[in-house]
Amino acid sequence: MDVNLQQSTYLLLMAGSVLFPLVFSFEKQIHFVSRWKFLPLAIGAPAAFFIGWDVWFTRTGIWSFSNEYTLGFRMMGLPAEEWLFFIIVPFCSLFIYENVKFFLQKFSYHDRLVKLLWFVAVLCFLIAIVAHDLTYTFWNFTFTTLFLVFLLFTGWFRKHITHFIIAFLIGTVPMLIVNGILTSFPVVSYNPLEFSNLRLFSIPVEDFTYYFLLLGMNVFFYELQQRKQHFEI
Repeated sequence: MDVNLQQSTYLLLMAGSVLFPLVFSFEKQIHFVSRWKFLPLAIGAPAAFFIGWDVWFTRTGIWSFSNEYTLGFRMMGLPAEEWLFFIIVPFCSLFIYENVKFFLQKFSYHDRLVKLLWFVAVLCFLIAIVAHDLTYTFWNFTFTTLFLVFLLFTGWFRKHITHFIIAFLIGTVPMLIVNGILTSFPVVSYNPLEFSNLRLFSIPVEDFTYYFLLLGMNVFFYELQQRKQHFEI
């Protein structure tokens, strides 16, 4: 199969995204590579959920992927690059999270953020109800509501909430670039009948909640393994 540069757009975007975190994983101070042993579950468990979601939405026409900006290799209807997305984006996000933990380890706003996240959970629930006829919006905010409630009832996770929220806020910066490119070409197109049609630049606002949920699940499984290791020592 002949592949031109345009068809490599999504692949090159993923390669460019992972380059910096991959190289600096070997930096001696934080040495993120020493924590790679936690990544298979931290990335794999959420990926199983999100890929299932992705396959469902692609098959039902909620969103679609351009043949012009992807290589053409598809598995279960998803471009190979989309499968890479659920490995590379969590890898980069957990790299950010680990740096936040290291450089901002004294930052602690857990109590205030717990209250804020309860408010966010209620808000997400209300949005899901109001947007019940918009498939992407409804399920996006429903899944986020359920996960947030679960997270807030998981007492041991509360001490990680500050760093999780900071990592999310920092992570939205590269997200604006990566997702901005994906949605502006577009590499991925959204059915206008299935989401709010509210966008930040070219990015549907639902994608920010989507990223919040993805990172939250990655961090949960990442910290869960380290907690188990701590109690096994």
